[in-house]
Amino acid sequence: MGNKNENGFFEKGGFVAGATIVINTYSWFFPLYFLVEKVFDQTFEYFNSILLFGIFYVIAFLSPFAGVFIASRVLKRDKLLILWMCIGTVTSALSIFNLEIRDLNRYCLMFSLLGISLGLGFPSCLAYFADYNSTEKSGRNAGLVFLISGIGILLVGVITSILPVVISFVILALWRMVGCILFILGKPVKEKIAVGNVIPSYRQVVTGKKFALYFIPWVMCCVINYLEASLLKDFFGLEFSYFVPLAEFGIAGVIAVISGCISDLIGRKRIVVFGFVILGIGYALLGLFPTNTASWYFYVIADGIAWGVFAVMYFLLLWGELAENRQKEKYYLLGEMPYLVLSYIGILIKPYIVIISVSSAFSLASFFLFLAVVPLMYAPETLPEKKLRERELRSYIEKAKKVKEKFT
Repeated sequence: MGNKNENGFFEKGGFVAGATIVINTYSWFFPLYFLVEKVFDQTFEYFNSILLFGIFYVIAFLSPFAGVFIASRVLKRDKLLILWMCIGTVTSALSIFNLEIRDLNRYCLMFSLLGISLGLGFPSCLAYFADYNSTEKSGRNAGLVFLISGIGILLVGVITSILPVVISFVILALWRMVGCILFILGKPVKEKIAVGNVIPSYRQVVTGKKFALYFIPWVMCCVINYLEASLLKDFFGLEFSYFVPLAEFGIAGVIAVISGCISDLIGRKRIVVFGFVILGIGYALLGLFPTNTASWYFYVIADGIAWGVFAVMYFLLLWGELAENRQKEKYYLLGEMPYLVLSYIGILIKPYIVIISVSSAFSLASFFLFLAVVPLMYAPETLPEKKLRERELRSYIEKAKKVKEKFT
């Protein structure tokens, strides 16, 4: 009974609660965002679109800094996460009242709340999961969580796309509320805190060699992803463009589990390098054979594989493992920022990117992806500490055996 009280309602309270909040967040936010975008596109023109999405991205960029401060100085992390999910529930419900009103001020408020609903607790959400996923099977666990999140996004997305918009917003509000309730039931009574409760400064995180060697390739990948997104849509055409995200989504979900399991055995670095290389080959073939449909299908497979790797490594694993015995929120905040910031830059340059030659753009993308591998060659391994010690011990024993054989 004592163990049950310590771990909460579920048998493995901390991990289950962490996985629940990650799955619920992804499967709630992305359908909500797409639904708001759909309603919004039918209401406002391009200039207002840039304005409102700018508000969303600015708030989504700034609110995590507030969330990290609150989690470190004001509220306990689990209390912040509950507050964050309650804000998400309210945001989903309030969105209903903007459907029939073409009022820019109301939409500004809604997009501000949407930014807070994403950003405020997101670093703490990922850090919470990482703290309870520090096991020898952390890669496998992260892959399974991403796969379930993907299935959840697909199911919730399909449900909200076939139902009336009002009912869809109600379902999303209820789904976020369910996630909050499950988290409250599942979280341990005594939350696990990062070892030593060490809170690094932003400067310490950014100037850390390990962080930089993984961060620089990630920035390059995000730049290429958002610069090429508009080109690819026009290049593939409307019909093939509908097929691409579905195919890649399915491939990425399966690869996330496989890459997570393999990384538990051989390390994260080699899996990340493989992701960059396979994506670089995909772009290279598109640049060399732009009219050959076989290169199109290879690119779709390569992109799905790469983002399956990147999703589990860069979204769930790497930043938490690089933090080691320090609190992880700032690592996740800074590590996820390129994906968020560059997604808005992609929206801004969308009307102008089409003037670039497709073949040249794909070849350049391939070149920079292969170039991104260079920092990773000097990056250290980031397996859980216990796993790293086992590796070091095996290496030491092997060296000792060789020395013994040499002198006997």
